[in-house]
Amino acid sequence: MPASSSNPVLTVLVMLCLSFAAAGGADAHWLTKLLKEAGEAGSDAGRLGSRVGIAAMEDAAGLVMRLPKHADGDLPLAAHATPEGHWTFTNREGAAFTAATPDEMAQVAKALAPEAPEGTGLSLYISEESIFLRPAALNDLPAGGRLNVVVGKSSYELVRRSEAGGSQLFVKVRDNVLVAVSQRAVFDEALWQSGRRLVRADIRVLSLRPGSSKGLATAARFDKARKVPLADEIDPARLAGELVNIRGQTAVVTGRIDGDLLYVLPSSGSEKALSLAEIRKAAADADVNLVVLHSNKPLQPGGQNWLWQTVKVERLGEALEKSSFGDFLDALAGGRGQFVVKARAESDARVLVEAIPDNANRDIVDSVGSWVGDAVSDVTGHVVSEGVQAFMTSETRQKELDERIVPGIPSEWQFYYLGAAIMGVIGLSFARNWWGRIWPQEQRSEYKSAFGYHAARAVRWAMFVFVFVPLVGPVALMAALAFVVFDWLMMPVRAIKWLIGYRQT
Repeated sequence: MPASSSNPVLTVLVMLCLSFAAAGGADAHWLTKLLKEAGEAGSDAGRLGSRVGIAAMEDAAGLVMRLPKHADGDLPLAAHATPEGHWTFTNREGAAFTAATPDEMAQVAKALAPEAPEGTGLSLYISEESIFLRPAALNDLPAGGRLNVVVGKSSYELVRRSEAGGSQLFVKVRDNVLVAVSQRAVFDEALWQSGRRLVRADIRVLSLRPGSSKGLATAARFDKARKVPLADEIDPARLAGELVNIRGQTAVVTGRIDGDLLYVLPSSGSEKALSLAEIRKAAADADVNLVVLHSNKPLQPGGQNWLWQTVKVERLGEALEKSSFGDFLDALAGGRGQFVVKARAESDARVLVEAIPDNANRDIVDSVGSWVGDAVSDVTGHVVSEGVQAFMTSETRQKELDERIVPGIPSEWQFYYLGAAIMGVIGLSFARNWWGRIWPQEQRSEYKSAFGYHAARAVRWAMFVFVFVPLVGPVALMAALAFVVFDWLMMPVRAIKWLIGYRQT
């Protein structure tokens, strides 16, 4: 028999598996639990929670609870726009107040913080659902309140601007970086991309120089003093084919974007045009994040201008020292106005992130300053970035890549393999019995040398552990479960037999 009724280890392992499977949904947010219990009890709070959908503002309410009582001198309140056209506000203690009319809005601070001094300002932390489902309701909020939007566990300043077709919302993720609020999925992707972690060792600054015989090494070279990556020189014609060598890394190139073409300007000669579609496809195949710094003067970093000065991309050195893509853009735009970030899905695995100058924040002095900066770039040796176009791995794809234990193999395959192997270990006695019938044990007499005998045993063992156990794991687990269940069902029978035998003695 492959297993015995006195196998406590097998029983414990099976019970643990069943316990973990049942415990997946045990955790719930405190506010959800509170409202559910209140609703079951028929209380007013429960009816209010179900009526205004207060569960949708859990993140905002939780963030307000973690804030100081009067952050920045203002009264922090969570806010959520209800489908009925009202606003529900909650304070740090969890008390709620619903307002719809201007008179009720004027009473929000007094209702939720009667001890606050007269004239205390409001710092409103608005649920993410509110700015997408009912953006026009923002006009109904108390005048003068500081607006923030809560996404997950973080909050960002909400910026509103009047435009010809209405108003446009932006989220300020950095001092110089605004994320446009459009469709929910696009906004969430742009926000995630702004917080994407940059590993300095994985950033490759490329200098596209025609005629260069160098290829891309798998690892970056660094400036010993500043610890920032040095520019890798490569012929533009070889760029697409060389991206496979830096798989999973971030390539930063400088050029002038014109539709589907990328123009680069060598130290001598005319501009060279490259196909952006071809480069993007190669970047997608290699899971490379391609960051293009758009410049009207597409000189390449590390080269020389007509005054024999070394070409540098303005503020790129500071940007390379940052630890997130949002900080990278913030440093790149520093002192020259703000970038507005928009995202567009190119596929399930790739997203196009564009950071363009915020013209709404520029006056004539800023525009002239930018123009003068371009005009003198040949003299100073600095290339000015007028915008950024980044062709990045999407949030879903990047998380899948990060979950991989073995590079190059999809994570879901790896998780299935590990899960099946664990199942096979639980049903190991059954798997071993089946394997013995498929591949019987070697006999020493069948081999001329000890080396051949032990080599055959090693191959048989490796095939059993790494191939057969994961292959039959689910079936072995079901067999083990069936055996344990049968063992439990037979316990009364064994008890009766024991009693009969005991009495007969």
